[in-house]
Amino acid sequence: MQKVVYSISKVNRDKTWKGVGYLVEGNLLIPSTSSKGNPYIRVFEDVTKQCKSSVTKPDEYKGYVTLAYENVNIFNKEKDRYETLDYVETTFYVWFKLV
Repeated sequence: MQKVVYSISKVNRDKTWKGVGYLVEGNLLIPSTSSKGNPYIRVFEDVTKQCKSSVTKPDEYKGYVTLAYENVNIFNKEKDRYETLDYVETTFYVWFKLV
């Protein structure tokens, strides 16, 4: 388990998550809070494979990570009901530094 400082943002969005997380078996684990206020651990899988180290700073890594979600409920305003999407991909820009 390696301690890291991270910065993660969705591509084409302004919201950024920053803080201290852990690198475990190539996965980045960060603390997060749900919309209801419940704490949980968010996992970004295989970040060590998808993020490359900087040439000038060998302990810093950055890259794009795509997460796939299945069976996502989305509210349709026109029909005034929820619909389920089978598959959605979200791309994140990930930067982290080993501490």
